[in-house]
Amino acid sequence: MAAAALNSLVKPLAGAVLPDHAGSPGSAFGNSAQAGPATEMTSALETYQKLRFGCSFHFGMPNFTGDDYDVGRVPASTYNPTHLDVRQWIKTAHGLGAKYAVLVAKYMSGFCLWPAKNYDYTVAQSGNKTDVVRAFVDACNEFGLKSGFYYCILDPHNEGTFEKFSWDSLISDRYFDIIKMHITELHTLYPNAFYQLFDITWKLKPAQRAELYRLVKQHNPDCMIVCNQGFKQSRVNQGRMCEAASWPCDVINGEDTLPPLEGHDPHIKYEGREYYMPFETWLPTGPLYPPMPWMHTWFWHPWYKTQPAEVIAKSYKICMESNANLLLNLTPDDTGRLPEEQVATMQKVADMIRG
Repeated sequence: MAAAALNSLVKPLAGAVLPDHAGSPGSAFGNSAQAGPATEMTSALETYQKLRFGCSFHFGMPNFTGDDYDVGRVPASTYNPTHLDVRQWIKTAHGLGAKYAVLVAKYMSGFCLWPAKNYDYTVAQSGNKTDVVRAFVDACNEFGLKSGFYYCILDPHNEGTFEKFSWDSLISDRYFDIIKMHITELHTLYPNAFYQLFDITWKLKPAQRAELYRLVKQHNPDCMIVCNQGFKQSRVNQGRMCEAASWPCDVINGEDTLPPLEGHDPHIKYEGREYYMPFETWLPTGPLYPPMPWMHTWFWHPWYKTQPAEVIAKSYKICMESNANLLLNLTPDDTGRLPEEQVATMQKVADMIRG
């Protein structure tokens, strides 16, 4: 990775004062209320809450290796969808009634679904060189859905931890420079993204999380920044609080977690200060993942079977009645299309939630 290339893409954040610990409003964001998470409803947050329903799409190297936790050891050419049809994905989401869509642009394998510059593990080096991010954004525009991106911080490919990766160890400065380069590209090559989801953010130092937050806002001030709290943390707090390792963010994310029975109260206190933070339930629609049977798979496998339409429709209803957004995950197969079984189930879900 050329240092000059990194420096040309990642502009310094002028005036940024970064914190020594997670989320101190004054130290992380100075005196500007606009620079950090909102303390009251804003027009961008209101827009997000009114949309209520979106779909995410897990597609990448795991669809070809069969490992939900693929470490990026296989060559880029392993990725080779033969009938890639991103438009079909978004058409299905639109038919469900989704108002926004989120693409896994880079998962933990390190493989990028766009031809990232000065980086050699992307679709450009693969068996199918389609810029999936561009196709995704174009399809969202065609069907009237707002588009967003997912980016995983955990990345054995870039961390050099093929043999035994760590969920918790801090990342290197070199890899953080790559992250900033990627995020800058995503928000300049594909501008006006509605939503940015970061995963496994506890591997970042607090100052790095604050820097990423400001980097996205620098390019896209109204973008909703979401940090996945993780499965265990989500199940424990159900959005009643924001985990320190997920701060700063605009929306509290609950992985495979429904909102609390009393419904979500967006007035969240963090370090003694009140913020306005909506909650989003992020649900996989696949079966349990055999190596980790307490969790559902996010990726397609030959044995993949979508959960019953009745279960998905009930989750939708709970979220709508509990002041929470729902981000429902779909996953194309290794040809690059949503399987007919998955599409048929989503059609049943659409009928149920409209009935």
